[in-house]
Amino acid sequence: MFSKFLEEKRIIEQNEKSCKKPYNFSNKINKKAQKALIDIDQNRNHSLAIELFNRNKNNLNKTALLYRGVKITYYEMFNEAYKYAKSLKALGFKKGSEIPICITNTPEFIYMFIACMFIGAKAHIVGDWFDKDYLTNILNKTKSKIMFIDDISYEQIKDSINASSIDSLVCFSLTDSFKNNKNYYERIDSKFHKIDNNVEFIKKDFHGQTYDNKSFIEIGQDYKKMVLEKVDLNDVCTITYTSGTTKPGEPKGVKQAHRSYITLSRFKESDVSGMPTMKDMSVLAHIPTYTHMELSCAISDTLYCGCTLALEPFYNKEFFPYSLHINKPNFVPASVGFWGHLCKLLNFDPAWQKINMPYLMLPTVTGEGCSPGEEKFFNLTSRKHKFGTEKLPFPLAPITFSIGGGTTESSGIFVTLFKSLQEKRLKHLIYKRSLGLTPHKFAEVEIINEFGEYCKTNEPGLLVAKNPCEMIGYTDESLNKNIKVTSRDNREWLSLGTYSYKDETERIHMKGRMDSFLKLTNGEIIPYYLIEDCILCDTKNVLSCSVIKTNDNNLICHIELQPYRKKSTRQIIKSITERLKTKFSKEVIDNLFYRIRDNIESFPLDPSGKRSVSTLKRIGIDEKTHMFNRLENQFKDIKIRSLKKK
Repeated sequence: MFSKFLEEKRIIEQNEKSCKKPYNFSNKINKKAQKALIDIDQNRNHSLAIELFNRNKNNLNKTALLYRGVKITYYEMFNEAYKYAKSLKALGFKKGSEIPICITNTPEFIYMFIACMFIGAKAHIVGDWFDKDYLTNILNKTKSKIMFIDDISYEQIKDSINASSIDSLVCFSLTDSFKNNKNYYERIDSKFHKIDNNVEFIKKDFHGQTYDNKSFIEIGQDYKKMVLEKVDLNDVCTITYTSGTTKPGEPKGVKQAHRSYITLSRFKESDVSGMPTMKDMSVLAHIPTYTHMELSCAISDTLYCGCTLALEPFYNKEFFPYSLHINKPNFVPASVGFWGHLCKLLNFDPAWQKINMPYLMLPTVTGEGCSPGEEKFFNLTSRKHKFGTEKLPFPLAPITFSIGGGTTESSGIFVTLFKSLQEKRLKHLIYKRSLGLTPHKFAEVEIINEFGEYCKTNEPGLLVAKNPCEMIGYTDESLNKNIKVTSRDNREWLSLGTYSYKDETERIHMKGRMDSFLKLTNGEIIPYYLIEDCILCDTKNVLSCSVIKTNDNNLICHIELQPYRKKSTRQIIKSITERLKTKFSKEVIDNLFYRIRDNIESFPLDPSGKRSVSTLKRIGIDEKTHMFNRLENQFKDIKIRSLKKK
């Protein structure tokens, strides 16, 4: 099996030429980055899957995947992926086909992902929480009669499948990769999820043909034709989806090329990035697979660098700490909500207070902004619980949270490693402010105003970017009309649709959507982030804040206080009120309500793990179980349940 794969790969690479449409980078990109981009065009004009194999052809006996105690080598991973690719070809899929997939982070998803790339198909990955009619429409547009799912997603999406043109399923079980059908962590899993093989039930329930993992592989056993396909860097690799915060249940579909993943992974290497090497690290893959962030930052980067990918099939805030305990990953990208829950457990839950995490060397906040108060609390926790001390002895380990991100459309073009440590450098202390995000060296990032002029330092405007990792476009062509903007010097940029500004160190501060502002009667515009920043500057007492305009047009400041605050709630609210009154007019104050969110409740999360703006918008000021007050009112009726240190 593997010898046939190698022979096909040799044939493909014999005919490989430089990319027909090389990326046109600006001379503003430094020489080292230019050299890397030219090398990608000239020597890596193939699929991400071939690139991953080339990077690991001398690394085949190393553990690629870790799944509930089962170790899968790079050899086994590529071998299984090739079997899957043969079966895809035998089923009629070919170069350019859109293959609908709804599979969580399991070895079978990795095999499918690589197999799609082997045959030059587009992996069209969806989420099980998508709106029923929206998902049905997506499935019909793929023109596929077969869908690939796992056995925990079926119940959520079966109505969409039944209403679509799909007439066959390939269903993988979460138990397929267990050795001897044994889950080594069943005792922990069973607290939240029971992992059973539900494929036989699905075979009986679904109206059409259903293949399990074994029968799917058997389909391609006798396939004799060429399996691998020549792929150009600019060919579509995946169709993934945004977080869905703009239109709940209907996230935007985004087309990404092979170039995007290869470039991102190449620029994570220390010789180009100047960052520490990922060598011998293990990375947690737990974010939903329909996100470009998971495919790039967790899966592609990890396998590109020959590291171990710890696969977590369950994605929820409560299970996240247990997933860390099971997998013991070194690098973990996760949302603010997930990290906040973990840190509260480690500080206040008697069952977790004595648990240390010395393996956790690169805890990284991604997907959304992290407030200064949250950074403070997270980094306090990292020191107390000895994050990363496997590399350096406690208390010398310089492990503080890193910040990464971007947008699905522009890709993960920002990362600031060990952010709070960098802020302590003399040149950064001079400015006395939190550092923003650092763009990768392959990306050009600017802030422009309404006239297309580049904004000055600390002047807010529209964030725009130009880089080889940005999306090819949305799947909904009507959305592609306004994604590009032109600056005054006639350069075309991808609009990221967010308020931002550059600080004195050229770091980027992303501050919310461009439509998030209060318009006063005199025409003055007050962006919500200015109100949030005023509240958040008290990092000793304020953990987080979001200003939201509700569906009934009320402007509410949702505030969560620091668990370790020393002032009373009444004192903190009073000082917040006084600060706001010194910075904003009475008209602004008169439009504001506030709500104190307690530490147990915190902020609601979307299925993507990000803060749920849609939920906050639905909350009205007359909600019976909570008390809202105008900022200038008395505070005697305010009540808050707080986590108390035991």
